[in-house]
Amino acid sequence: MKCVKCEKIIDDGDIFCGYCGINQEKYKKYLAKVENKIHKERDKEYNNQVKEAQNKLRNLENSKNAEIQRIANSRWENCGSNNFSYNMTEGIVSINGTTHKFSDIKGADIVKEDAYRVITTETGRSKKHTSLGGAVAGGLILGPVGAVVGGSALGKTKSTGKSVSNSIPTCNHLGVKVDINGFSSEIVLLNQTVDQTSKAYTSNLNIAQKIVDKLGVLSQTPVPTKFLKPEEEQSVKDIEKQIEDAAKELTKVTEDKPTYEIPESYLK
Repeated sequence: MKCVKCEKIIDDGDIFCGYCGINQEKYKKYLAKVENKIHKERDKEYNNQVKEAQNKLRNLENSKNAEIQRIANSRWENCGSNNFSYNMTEGIVSINGTTHKFSDIKGADIVKEDAYRVITTETGRSKKHTSLGGAVAGGLILGPVGAVVGGSALGKTKSTGKSVSNSIPTCNHLGVKVDINGFSSEIVLLNQTVDQTSKAYTSNLNIAQKIVDKLGVLSQTPVPTKFLKPEEEQSVKDIEKQIEDAAKELTKVTEDKPTYEIPESYLK
């Protein structure tokens, strides 16, 4: 059989191991006792410490990723449209989700599809002529049966007037067409019919003009040749130092696993 401690082969029925001297029966009882009580409590404490260290490291790594994303997002600006933004730090623009360098911009124009709607109104007046008639048969009013007690009213209505039509300017489509190295990409701002007197039309037309003006400026702006990537910024490096310390702490806590000494009484 094997020794319950050193696992070397010993004779069946041996009470003590000839190699490590362990009392086989007593050591079995000890292991059971330690497993049921002492090990459970200390192992639970150890597992909690490891878990806390792991959570700390994980939270710092999440903080690092969030900081990188914050820096990256902060470099982008737009002119009122989510389909157009520009990054002065890196010298790039985003048009409909696709990124291009400033130097790729070759031109930009406002594109519109104008129309109109007609409102017709009726104007004029109506004139009514009436006449009153008397009894048409003999007898007195409230007279004998057979006499006609009332009269009849006659009349007609004459209408005169005319129609007036007004044309209201509208816009069916509004956008900015951008020339990117000879390829056209449109930033759509309006794709439904609105009156040209409406706030929606005026606001989007102003946005279109801002986008055209900004693209004109960006096309003449040199593309930066050197800049820090978001992950190279100092705020990210500060978190990386904390991550390094947390990783060392986790290693130390993990290696500090509880060990259990065998009481001398179990060795005899």
